[in-house]
Amino acid sequence: MQTTSSSADTDLQADNLRRAAIDKSVKGPVLFLFLNGAFWLMASTILGVLAALKLFAPSFLGDCPVLQYGRLQPTHLNALVYGWGVQAGLGVMLWIMARRSGQELKSGKSVLYVAGVFWNIAVTLGLLSILFGGSTSIEWLEMPKWVWPIMLAAFLCFAWPMTTMFARAFRPEGFMVSTWYILGACFWFPWIFVTANVALHCLPGLGALGAGINAWYVHGVILLFFAPVAIGSAYYFIPKITGQPIASSQLAQMGFWALACLGGWTGMQHYMGGPLQAWMPAIGSLTAVLLLVPVGVVGLNHHLTTLGKHSLVASSPTLRFTFLGALFYPISGVILALISNFTTGPTLQFTNAWYGFQIVSVYGFFSMSIFGAIYYIVPRLTGCEWLSVRLIRNHFWFSTYGITTVVITSLVAGIQQGGDLNHPEMWDQDFYQLVMNTQPYIIARAVAWGLITWSNIWFLVHLMLMVAGLGRRSSAPTLLHHGHDESPLPHGAHA
Repeated sequence: MQTTSSSADTDLQADNLRRAAIDKSVKGPVLFLFLNGAFWLMASTILGVLAALKLFAPSFLGDCPVLQYGRLQPTHLNALVYGWGVQAGLGVMLWIMARRSGQELKSGKSVLYVAGVFWNIAVTLGLLSILFGGSTSIEWLEMPKWVWPIMLAAFLCFAWPMTTMFARAFRPEGFMVSTWYILGACFWFPWIFVTANVALHCLPGLGALGAGINAWYVHGVILLFFAPVAIGSAYYFIPKITGQPIASSQLAQMGFWALACLGGWTGMQHYMGGPLQAWMPAIGSLTAVLLLVPVGVVGLNHHLTTLGKHSLVASSPTLRFTFLGALFYPISGVILALISNFTTGPTLQFTNAWYGFQIVSVYGFFSMSIFGAIYYIVPRLTGCEWLSVRLIRNHFWFSTYGITTVVITSLVAGIQQGGDLNHPEMWDQDFYQLVMNTQPYIIARAVAWGLITWSNIWFLVHLMLMVAGLGRRSSAPTLLHHGHDESPLPHGAHA
């Protein structure tokens, strides 16, 4: 018995040393991405407040052309997508891939730093160009066309080591669902990004087809980058925190391949009834509705994995944020189906509901999952624990109330706006009147973004203190209850 116990202790010590070496190898690039991403997230939410204010009070700071709604809104979304979303996603992807593959980042670390710097320079110059009137007016691609090759090269610098880690990994358990989703995101984003930018910036005379390609790109980034990263993160951290294996590997594989097969076919339905060949929006509408299948499969698998462990949501910051993000996934799927089918889609397609879908996907589903991952990863990299339980709680609740309000008010405003646009008595009304009819919902949106901004300012401060090594010195994780020094988490959840 003593020999067996000694052998188990030796194996555990070796495993802890291996994880520590992996964390040390990726520490710099991951923290760089998280810190810069958190800065852009704060900037994006501030811009979201200003954009909402300008939508119902256009005379506010009306003498400043930089603060026009037509400039603030795309800058807000681009900062959210490229400044925060892609950077934070890459940080989580790199850490999970290194951990799951058991591979250290042994070379090329300086290349990752340079790529990260160039990514942030490109985003900064691109957003400034939008604010000063240089927008391309192509949704989510408003930055000048010289920006995208720099961003593509920077992304590939991060995707390459993750791909090689996956290729070298020893996989005795077979299908590793979290790494498959991350590997998919490494390939799908460059494909979507290159295709859309080449088509829209290098091929002249596309006309209405260009608008369809633009909508396909927005849907593609949401479904084939943000969704896989968030799902892969949830599939890693839910079993890790609960101490239970994934309930069904068959459901996990079904969800992955269904998303992989269907995700790239959506987008054209955004222009249903427009001057596109009928089969294009028809296929987009069909696949958007069929995506409810992988959404339901993933949600069911997550629920089955957490059975009997829901009490941990009250104590673990990672599980709380991840759990809420997982709940937003089916909500985003339902909203996508509503704006894509030929019954409700024509009413909602060019309204605030479209903005609500983007926000519930990028902030509600993706960002909440990434917050959960950051609250787990950063202490492993910095060697200290989060300083304040109150700040984590405030971040969670302000974000939850804020993003729920943004999504609900956007949907209700979209229904109101769509009804006005299609009402026969409104055909000769000024469009500004249609905007003013949704004023109460837009005011609520501005307040909600204000709440989210407040929470993100403190999240950035909290993260900066952690990166500076000024966190709490303790071997116990920071948990969301008063006696957080006594951890109720399963054995192995701290590693």
